[in-house]
Amino acid sequence: MNEERPVRRSSKVKVAEFLAAVGEGNVFTKLQLFDGVPGVAQADRRMRDLRELGWRIDNYKTDPHLQPDEYRLSEIGTRIDLGEQPKESPRPRIPAVRRREALERAGFACQTCGMSAGEPYPDDEGQRAVLSVHFLDPTPPVDTELSNLRVECQRCNAGSQGSGRAVPVPDNVLTRAFGLSSREEKRRLYLLMKSGHRERDEVDLIFGDWLRLGRDDKVKVMLQLAGALIEED
Repeated sequence: MNEERPVRRSSKVKVAEFLAAVGEGNVFTKLQLFDGVPGVAQADRRMRDLRELGWRIDNYKTDPHLQPDEYRLSEIGTRIDLGEQPKESPRPRIPAVRRREALERAGFACQTCGMSAGEPYPDDEGQRAVLSVHFLDPTPPVDTELSNLRVECQRCNAGSQGSGRAVPVPDNVLTRAFGLSSREEKRRLYLLMKSGHRERDEVDLIFGDWLRLGRDDKVKVMLQLAGALIEED
């Protein structure tokens, strides 16, 4: 009698199984990943491969509240560990280098609303901005140049769904624009509309970098700045 041989699972399937056990919204470390899939070489690379199947895994570059060795499973994609097959062709992938360049160009802020990564929303301080990079035109063959990439927070990327904000009406936007008190304000607004993204001054850029520091470094920098302000007074 022939014995059935155990089905050999791929490294990517093993990593998917580990992540599914972690659960959406939860944080894990690189060490926990390697411990969770023993014998899998380059488990972190196999994890990145899952992004093509709809798995969304944030790191400290996209979520300043994470440490360099931490990840957050934000969304579970195709459950290849359960035998699911992608319903569509794999989504075009943005190279990591190009993704980093897009975030740096945007000043690590949403190019639509200007929210910095990790910044709490004014109307809901319990929710913080999480940035993602996507294609302006995903039509194959996809252009992966910076000109075809846009950085947005989860609210702007999802449109008005779940934002709790009313969809703006063109006439109201124009009325408010005409109501600006000076020609300089109207000109600045026009230039913003023309460029398609918010201009950020040095204070905004410094604050964005501060948000990306580690917890202890944030406190240290903030206290040193407070000391400088006291001395100036």
